[in-house]
Amino acid sequence: MYYPADHPMHALVFAAGRGTRLRPYTDRTPKPLLEIAGEPLLVRTLRSVVDAGVDGIVIVVGYRAGDVIDTVGSVIDGVPIRYAVQDDREGLAHAVCTAFEEGYGVFDPDTIEEDEDGALPTDVLTVNGDNVFDDDCDLSRLVDRHHEPDVDGTLLLDRVARNEAETTARCVLDDDGTVRSLESSTSEPESGYIAGGVQTHDARTLFEACHTVERSDTGEYELADALEDLIADGNRYVGVDFEGWHLNVNTPADLKQARKYLGADGSTG
Repeated sequence: MYYPADHPMHALVFAAGRGTRLRPYTDRTPKPLLEIAGEPLLVRTLRSVVDAGVDGIVIVVGYRAGDVIDTVGSVIDGVPIRYAVQDDREGLAHAVCTAFEEGYGVFDPDTIEEDEDGALPTDVLTVNGDNVFDDDCDLSRLVDRHHEPDVDGTLLLDRVARNEAETTARCVLDDDGTVRSLESSTSEPESGYIAGGVQTHDARTLFEACHTVERSDTGEYELADALEDLIADGNRYVGVDFEGWHLNVNTPADLKQARKYLGADGSTG
C-alpha cells in the first residue's frame, strides 16, 4: 500500500441515526452498539476502517451519543478517534459538514489547505457506520486507487439486479471504471452498479460540495447530491468492485443475516 506522508487520510464514519427500522432491537440499544459476531456493530466497522490504513477517525454521533462514545472510546487499534455530535440529523452531507466543524473546528473549506501541522486530513474515507464487512472486503483497495494519478475519489460498488437498480441511484461507468454519472433508473442493462456506502474524496472539495449542496426533496442535505455535483464539475471518481461480503444493517432481517453469516466469533459460515 502507498500512503503519502504529506496526504493524511482520515475516515468520517456516520453513526448518528436512531435505527427506527431496527426496532424493537434499538428500543434499548443504540443501533451502533447492536452486537454482531461478539462486538458492537460500529466497532466491527471501525476495525475494517483501520485496516484500510487511515491516520485518524471522526465519528458523527447523534442518538444516545454518550453511550456510543463511552463504548467506543478515543482510540481503536492505535488510531485516534474524535467525535462530532449531529444534533439535527439533516442528511449525510450535513453530517460531513458536522464532522469538519465539530471534529476539527473547520468552518471554511479553504482553510484545510492552510493547515501546517498535519492535524487536518488531505483526503477522507467516508463510511456509513451500519456497514458490516467480512475479511475479504479490503477497504484499503479504495485508498490505493485514490492515491493513483488523476484519481480524485473512489466509490465502493455493489452489483445489483435490474429491478433494484431502478429504485436507487445507479453508477454509470466508463470502460476504465470512471464514474460518468449517477442515474436514478436503468433501461437496457439486466444489472447495474450502485454506490455501496464507502467512498474516498479530496477533503476540501468534499467539504465545499457538502457546504453548498441544496436541500433535497426529502428535506435533507444528501451526500449523493454532493457527489453528483463533484462528478459534474469534472472530478474523476472511479468505481471499485471487488470480492468480499458486506451489508448495510438497516432492518431486523439484515441484523439476522449479518449474525448468521459472520457467526458468533466473526468467522464466515
